[in-house]
Amino acid sequence: MVLYKLWTHSKLIIDWHNLGYSMIDKQYATFRALGRTYEQTLAPYADGHLTVTKAMRNFLKSDLNIQNENCSVLYDCPPSIFRLRTLTEQHQVMAKHHDNIMQALKNANITEWPELTSLAGGDASKATFLTEPMAGRPGRYQPRTQRPALIVSSTSWTPDEDMGILIDALQLVDKQIQETKSSLRIICAITGKGRLKEHYEREIAKKAWKSVVVTTLWIEPADYPTFLACADAGISLHTSTSGLDLPIKILDYFGCEVPVCAYRFPCLNELVQDDVNGRTFEDSGELKNILLDLLQPLASAKPNERLGNHSFGALKRYSLQVQGQLLWSENWPHGWKVLENALTEKSK
Repeated sequence: MVLYKLWTHSKLIIDWHNLGYSMIDKQYATFRALGRTYEQTLAPYADGHLTVTKAMRNFLKSDLNIQNENCSVLYDCPPSIFRLRTLTEQHQVMAKHHDNIMQALKNANITEWPELTSLAGGDASKATFLTEPMAGRPGRYQPRTQRPALIVSSTSWTPDEDMGILIDALQLVDKQIQETKSSLRIICAITGKGRLKEHYEREIAKKAWKSVVVTTLWIEPADYPTFLACADAGISLHTSTSGLDLPIKILDYFGCEVPVCAYRFPCLNELVQDDVNGRTFEDSGELKNILLDLLQPLASAKPNERLGNHSFGALKRYSLQVQGQLLWSENWPHGWKVLENALTEKSK
């Protein structure tokens, strides 16, 4: 690209979403070093740079000698398909996956959940784990009373996301629920495909949980945004290879106004501020405490109280903080103006 730029006198703009060399496995130290040298040598030839974090912009300026006026931050934003959903939309997508959740309970030999009786053999189009029809109002739905929590983690099942942290946290959560005799019940839906999926499914199958059930699902792309919008909280285990980029999946949750519990790494606070629009953690013990604290209101709800998704306690406060999230279609034109200004300055 640099040779083409020099030959044709074109303008070259780099949109940095990560550092290429950082994605090379550390066991290949020579190739990582070559990749770093490659980026350090050629990046300054570009006429403009966009980065997804301030931390990345600062790194490019200090490590790659990129000039300030030509390097600007353009944060990723969710596309418009990730948005708040009506209870009817939520009911429809939960009905599609009702049998998967029911089967996960049976596979885990969980026998004490009331849904095993109240929803067994029933028509999922009429009642799901989270929703049920409104009496006398055909086609309208409401949250079920005494419902379980739903947490969702989207993953590609790769080594850079340590799903073991989530599994260990759920082990601790279930143990404490049993010890305190809480009525809290948690459905953990892990979506996606990847090479480590079967490994973690075997680990999950070894557990003897009573109040937590994990279902590993593949959600069709058309249903995925709505399924995310059903969650009480999202879980992100993304760890940046460079420590300088942010998980796009968190933006998907935020577009749906769903708060996130995210694995903490250096620049995460540019997106998730702990106890402001979500929670951050570094290990399974910390995540366990967070989940119990955030989801406890479901166990404390009155028998006739209907709590919608993330509509209670701290989760409600976090959700309010991510309302009105800027969409990608709204943000990109601003980035183009920044680039035009930077290129104009470069040409002077």
